Amino acid sequence: MKEEQPLELGLSVNCLEEHKAEGVEVIDVSGFSPFASYYVLATAPNPRALGALKDHLCEMFENNGIDVPVSEGKPESGWVIVQGGEVICQLFLAANRKEIGLADLLRTLGAKQEN
Repeated sequence: MKEEQPLELGLSVNCLEEHKAEGVEVIDVSGFSPFASYYVLATAPNPRALGALKDHLCEMFENNGIDVPVSEGKPESGWVIVQGGEVICQLFLAANRKEIGLADLLRTLGAKQEN
């Protein structure tokens, strides 16, 4: 039976979708990550939107009593990270998301753990 998903996962996805993030993707990393159970990847159309998404996530976590131990990156760099509880939200500009290929890397690591 699948474990129940943490509150912060649903809140993260809802927040990102509500604020028009693109390509929201959830990857379960619980099998190989010692510090998170899920990665939520999303794309912002421009640096200003990237900064706003980061701010919305931090505020949403704080309003729901979820500690934010990590909030890194600057919108001008093309990526930011916000961690809330067991969830790490990695937000990118489209070119950076494609170049870094984090989703493929996480899936590859997950597949290696299953074997």
